[in-house]
Amino acid sequence: MRLLLTMALLAQVWVGSAQVYWNKQIDWQHNFEYLSSIVAVDAFQSIIVAGGMLQLNPTDENIYLSRISENGETIWAKSSRPFPDKLGKGGQVYQIDQHYGLVLGNAYLPSANGTTDMQMVLVKFDMDSGDVIWTKEYGKPDWMEYPWRMIKNSDGSLVMIGQTIQMNNNPPQKILFIKIDSLGNQLVRKEFVVNITRNHSAWDIVGSPDGGFFILGSDNYWGNCNGCSTETGMAEMILLKTDFDGNLLWSKVYSPWEFKQSGLAGYDIKLVSDTTLMVVGHKQYTLLNSSFSYFSRYILMKFDLNGNVLDSVSFGGYAGAYPTRAIKLADKNYLITGQEKDSTFNLVGPTGVIIKIASSLNVIWKKEYRVSPPESQLHDKFDDAVEMPDKGFIICGRAFGPLEDSTNQNGWVIRVDSFGCLEPGCQLNSAIEDPPTPKQDIGITLSPNPTSGQARLTLAHEGAVLLGVRVLDVQGRVVSDMQFLRGAGWRECVVDLGGEPAGVYLVQVRTSEGWGVRKIVKQ
Repeated sequence: MRLLLTMALLAQVWVGSAQVYWNKQIDWQHNFEYLSSIVAVDAFQSIIVAGGMLQLNPTDENIYLSRISENGETIWAKSSRPFPDKLGKGGQVYQIDQHYGLVLGNAYLPSANGTTDMQMVLVKFDMDSGDVIWTKEYGKPDWMEYPWRMIKNSDGSLVMIGQTIQMNNNPPQKILFIKIDSLGNQLVRKEFVVNITRNHSAWDIVGSPDGGFFILGSDNYWGNCNGCSTETGMAEMILLKTDFDGNLLWSKVYSPWEFKQSGLAGYDIKLVSDTTLMVVGHKQYTLLNSSFSYFSRYILMKFDLNGNVLDSVSFGGYAGAYPTRAIKLADKNYLITGQEKDSTFNLVGPTGVIIKIASSLNVIWKKEYRVSPPESQLHDKFDDAVEMPDKGFIICGRAFGPLEDSTNQNGWVIRVDSFGCLEPGCQLNSAIEDPPTPKQDIGITLSPNPTSGQARLTLAHEGAVLLGVRVLDVQGRVVSDMQFLRGAGWRECVVDLGGEPAGVYLVQVRTSEGWGVRKIVKQ
């Protein structure tokens, strides 16, 4: 009944052992499959993915769960409705102990006029077998309530956030906060709005050092952006602070501020330190032309715990740039998953994208992956990822794959290395090859040199931006390799030799204007 299709199996020697990299689609012969969340279990020997599958005729949508080995082999796969009389959507998967997990999703009944009576649903399952232990529903009759994220508290309780709106009455959509105990019993329900005329959505939640919560959301309305001659869809970013029981302490709204910027939205929030928050999102611009197209950029923002903006970085310039998750890594950097589309004016759909960023908000590297055929207007997308012990990643999402026996959208899982490469080494040329001579002097300076640990690398040539900086020892061993996205516009970075022995090192610098090489001495 189910069909697991392996697109590629690639092997590499990793620290003396064979590591398998793979690219797989999951097709249960339905119209649409999707994988929206992933978690690593049993000491990273396998992962569990959650999502759903939709069959259009007749309409049937089930929650999907699968356990997959670290080498890409399916251990078990299960599909089920949350209740016999209701359809279901799968969302976030969460491990609660070594035996059991939870899936946050939806239970709903389609109606004749297209609206739905939809409630949040929580499914507890056995991780060894995939069998459902219990299913519980939260929400009001005749309301549409959609969950987005769930976190576990130190006392064993759980908090779920999403949005809620009453059907057939059409009041503003509100941000929804629900707290439950470890048995799934509802303890607290709260609804929030910051503007009663606008619809609100909740995207992420993180605990605060004082035991409360920060909720990241947005509001949407129809209005005029700065520089727009006609009305367009507008979006503002919202940050809410609550106490442990969901009582609202304060709320802040962040509006679009640039010329023709019609939207600012954050999709993931992280507590970087006891004093700093980081938000990953995008800025959208409206291009009022014959096709009424849109243009968007990634945005990374830092806030203090009072919601004040400390720093922000924008990069990229695409018809669509949509981050979904930010995963904190062992090296204290972050991996962003999502999708982007190069142009509004062609028929090529978005690609799946992964981006590694530093805690300083600098872009380290970016990789795009496409399964859909070039002529497809349908999209590939990465929704979530988990870091593995070898510093590589398993990433899940959805893809419209060119597979002979697949139809429409399939679930998508890939295993890549620490540079986001499905084919290990894709980020490097040979470590000992001579880089090409640049067309002109690109003005590289390293200071201080000699150095006791760190040196700042700077480009003097105004037209050049950093694309890559690779440091090698005299034996040709790669000490470090940093990749920079061209659109980020970085012109300087830190070369860190703090953990390396004294000696002479080569710094290979790849820029938009060509290559350059400098020597640096570690004292």
